[in-house]
This record gives sequence, C-alpha cells and structure tokens, in this order.
Amino acid sequence: MKRRATVVLVVMFVAPLLLHAQSPSPAGCTKDAGDWFTAAYKAARDSAARPGGKPADVSGLLATRTARTKVCAAQFNVATTSGAGLLPLSNLYSSISEDALATAAVDKRLAEPGLTEMDRADALVAKVGSLTKPDTLVVARAEPYMTQLDAMSKAVMMQKLEAHSQLNDEYRYLDVNDRIRQHSLAIINLTRGQKAMPATARGAAGIRSYVMLSAYSNLAEVYGDFGHADSALMILDQATKDHPEIGAAEADNYLKSGRQRYQLVGTPAMALEAGHWLNAPPDTKTMDGKGKVTVIEFTAHWCIPCRNSYPAMTEMADKFEKQGAQFIFATQFYGYLGTRKNLDPAAEFAADHEYFVGEHGIHFPIGIADQPATPKPGERYVFNPNDTRYKVGAIPQTVIIDRNGTIRRILTGWDTGNAQRLPVLITALLKEKPTRMTP
Repeated sequence: MKRRATVVLVVMFVAPLLLHAQSPSPAGCTKDAGDWFTAAYKAARDSAARPGGKPADVSGLLATRTARTKVCAAQFNVATTSGAGLLPLSNLYSSISEDALATAAVDKRLAEPGLTEMDRADALVAKVGSLTKPDTLVVARAEPYMTQLDAMSKAVMMQKLEAHSQLNDEYRYLDVNDRIRQHSLAIINLTRGQKAMPATARGAAGIRSYVMLSAYSNLAEVYGDFGHADSALMILDQATKDHPEIGAAEADNYLKSGRQRYQLVGTPAMALEAGHWLNAPPDTKTMDGKGKVTVIEFTAHWCIPCRNSYPAMTEMADKFEKQGAQFIFATQFYGYLGTRKNLDPAAEFAADHEYFVGEHGIHFPIGIADQPATPKPGERYVFNPNDTRYKVGAIPQTVIIDRNGTIRRILTGWDTGNAQRLPVLITALLKEKPTRMTP
C-alpha cells in the first residue's frame, strides 16, 4: 500500500501541468485547477498521516495550482472575448495575479453598450473586487464604483451586498476604522429584515449568515477600539435580535469571542506566561502589570498589520517607559519564520530575536509561548494560555491596563489612528492615582 501511494503522488507532482482536456471556458480553468488542488492536497495529507510521512507541501501545491491555471488561461485573451464571458475571464486573471488583464476585462465589459441593470451591477461588483487589494490607496479607488452600485434599484441588492462585503473584508484586514464602520453599517442596513441562509447551505440562493454576522462583529471592533466596550457588546447583542433565524451555535461562532473579549474590560488583568523571553532576565517565566500602566500587544512574525504597529509601539515605549509605563509583546513559536521552515524552539528563538529585536528594534520584553500541539483528527485546536485568557482572536490585539491592574481598553487590529489615540489614553492613565492594588 505504501508503494502504491508513492506512485500516485509521483504522478500527481511530476505531471501537474498536463490538462485532462481543454477547458471550455475561463470558469472551467478555475474549476479544473481547484479540483486538482483538492485531490493533490488530500493525497499529500493522507500520505503525511502514515508512519514516516512528511508534512504536506502546501506552498508547493499552491504554486503548482497557479502554474496549472496559467497554462489554461493562455487559451483566452481580452481582445477576442466579449459579453458575459468577460467577467469570468477577469476572475481567472485575478486568480493568477494578472491584475492588469483582470482590470482590462472588467473595463471592457463596463464599456459595452446596452447593459441591463443586472449586467452592469455584476460588472461593478467585479470592478470593486479587482480593486480590493492589500493597499489602502488602491482600495480607495473602488469607492466611486460602490457609489454607482448603491444608486441602483433594490433589484440588485445582492450585488450591493457582495461589493460591500468585499470592501468590508479588505478594510478589516487593513484596519481602516472609518471605512469598516461605513461598510458594516451598509451591510446591516441592506440585510435588516432579510433572512439569513445558514453558512453551511452550499449552493443555496440567499444571504449567508456569516456575511451578516461579520458586519456586526466588525462594527463592534470599531467601537471597542475607541474605548466603547459597552457599545461593542450592544452591537453584538443586536445581531441576534435583528436575525433570530440564525441559530445560537452559528451566532456564537462569530460573536462569542467578541463578547468575551469586551467583557474583559473593567476586570483584573492576568499575568502573561511564557517559557521564553526576549529583552528580559533569563529566568523570567511570568510578567504582569501590577502597579504600572501596561500595554500588551499580542503579535506574530507573520502578521503584516502587527508589523505596521511596531514603529508607533517602539516610539510610545521610548516616551512612556520613562514615566513608569510598561510595554510587553506576547507571541508564540510557529515552527517557521519567513522562508525558514521546520525550526526547533532554539532556532526559532534566535530567529525571533533577529526579527523583533534586530530588524524592528523592539527593546521591551517579548514573551514567546511554546507552540500548541497539533490536534489529532476530531480534536479542537488548543490555543496557548495567554491567547485563551485574553480572548485573542485577530491580531494584533492590544490590551491597556491601569495601575490598579484593571483592563481599560482592548483594541483589535492596528488602525493608523491608534498612534494618536493610544498616547492620549496612556497619558491619562499615568495621571490617575492607584486606588487599589491587584493581589
């Protein structure tokens, strides 16, 4: 059996670019590549589960899927495509990062005469999608097309919802609070009074529950970032009031962690535990904020929004540590850093020092927890204790603690405005006199 499995994998990896048949359409290219990846990943995962098996090379499989898609996409071009075929072609080009070609296909469709409102709405959704890239300036260029779509009739409500969801997801990744608020409210207003389809209802027409719930969750995070934890909790509660058709288990899947997080505000802070510390005495195992204004950021070396926070965090630490404040980063081992893979704890600790201290100049303590064990099939992932205690979801997550050891604010993500708001909060907390000490 082992020999036979090896032969199957060899066939899949040696000849990944050979197409079974010419795909009849751009959509067919995407489907063929997706089907290939699903089968290849399953085979690699099954092989890895056998004694002596190696972990699946997911990055290699993804690269092969892209190469396979490019071979198929070469059958088509924008100049010879017209009508309804242009939008699937644009999606195909986007999937292989051919952004200029994707944009050209959408623009050609938008310029075609005689489009129905539905056709034009579909094209505007594709245009918005082509501009939802991880770059704030590019994403902002999608807003005029969103405005055009919003001006259309209720008949294209689903297209409006899709475009707002694309933009909301992108701004959520970029942590642009004012835009998150704008598009979350648009989704909430569009879906109020509409019934949600379960997230598991594949192929069913209708509004997916996760689209609705994500809007409430994202909006709550904006209010939490501005120190309005009570408002954040009210928004999360409003989601289930507006949509009682969504089951409690599914609602909890999207809302429970947010509720737990904002309920921490006003409660005693908990000590951080880590088996490894940078910028701290060698015997350090725990660290807390007793008697000090403390700023904790939960971060990771792979997190781009986290990286965006580092200049402001180090600048604030330089200023406020002199006044008695304390800054701490909390992270964990992941087994890799950048292109370096299969790192043992000692090697990753050295790599973390190079990354956080050497590259980014972080001079305050960084607690590095051990990597949680990989769950067996059927088991749930167990987070490290620090993430569990502070209900960490998306990162960076920043927790501000006063001198009494009380959590005063929890921020999710790194909006550029944080660099202005946080110093104001820290200054105010430093002026407060302790009224009690956490035992």
